[in-house]
Amino acid sequence: MRAVAATDRDKLEKAPTKHRKIGAYRVLGELGRGGMAQVYKGLHETIQREVAIKELLPDAQKDKESLSRFHREALALAAFRHQNIVTLYDLVEKNDSLFMVMEYVDGPTLQDLIKDGYLPPDVAAVVGARIASALDHAHFRHIIHRDLKPGNVMLTKTGEVKLMDFGIAKDVDLVALTQQGMAVGTPAYMSPEQVTGVQLDPRTDIFSLGVLLYEALTGTRPFQGRTAGEIFAKIRDGKYTPLAKAAPHVPAPLANVVKRALEVSPEKRFPDAAAMRRELDLFLAHVVKVSHPALLMGFLHQRQKLTETEALAHLTHAELGVLKENAAEQRYRMPTGKLKWVAAVVLLSLATATGVYLTQDKWAPVVEKKVADQPAPASPPAPTRSPGKK
Repeated sequence: MRAVAATDRDKLEKAPTKHRKIGAYRVLGELGRGGMAQVYKGLHETIQREVAIKELLPDAQKDKESLSRFHREALALAAFRHQNIVTLYDLVEKNDSLFMVMEYVDGPTLQDLIKDGYLPPDVAAVVGARIASALDHAHFRHIIHRDLKPGNVMLTKTGEVKLMDFGIAKDVDLVALTQQGMAVGTPAYMSPEQVTGVQLDPRTDIFSLGVLLYEALTGTRPFQGRTAGEIFAKIRDGKYTPLAKAAPHVPAPLANVVKRALEVSPEKRFPDAAAMRRELDLFLAHVVKVSHPALLMGFLHQRQKLTETEALAHLTHAELGVLKENAAEQRYRMPTGKLKWVAAVVLLSLATATGVYLTQDKWAPVVEKKVADQPAPASPPAPTRSPGKK
């Protein structure tokens, strides 16, 4: 986040953070700040609910567009009732300042997790499916997010995925805040429609979700350049390293979902977020044998974002043991060595033809073991008995 302006900092320092009261909420501390807003952790003292309080900074309140965006984000969040979208509790006005009181999400952002290394395919697919579900809910209410990126997605310590920051969301039923033809969003995650300034529809968010998944699976963004102009040109022309080449460990069905989401032409993408979610859920039905929240909690524990005590508040010792064992076997890393690569390609080809997939946390280690060990032929089946005979 950018450093807050000096005038804003002076005004904030006049009221000690931990002694501030905003409506029924007591401020506990600072969570972060940007060029437009400051976010605190707060507590509703009556019902003992932890919250996040977002304050529009003084200079931003003087800017009509910033003020409109803040109100628009509040209106968008107020309309949503979805487990994968952060909940708005209240909009408070105090001493000429505006505050959004929202659900407090305790956990890392997807951006934080990617910095530590790319995500395993099953984890990335779960995150993608949950975001697609959230987008489907928003699109049904005629809201386009327009700024989907890893920094706006969080994973909770209970294995949930939360989509946040609808600050530049567009209500297709309202007049746009920005001038026609002006690009709005984060350059590397924009759709071709955004960078060329044409009319947007919900499929712009599908493209951005494809960019997000590509980065989650590889650790790098598909569209890169020294300037925003270079990035825009690559997005417009669809020039990026195919996922199959950038991350050969990703199963073909999942790679195909990402490829379709990244189509330059909106007509070639998924028709809506629900269709993309269904494809991701179909992939997950083949590869994930535990609950999705448990899988995410196991991943967070492996990445040291979740303590064992926190995990055992929701999982049994047996469940956590299985997740630890799976993590220890493959350590969420790309397989290395020619033998693994050749065997993996063969198995993925068979999987594509038959529709049967190994779970991500076992497919690489199992490949190596089966090729190396060559198990003995199974013994002939026992003779069958006639009905009624013992």
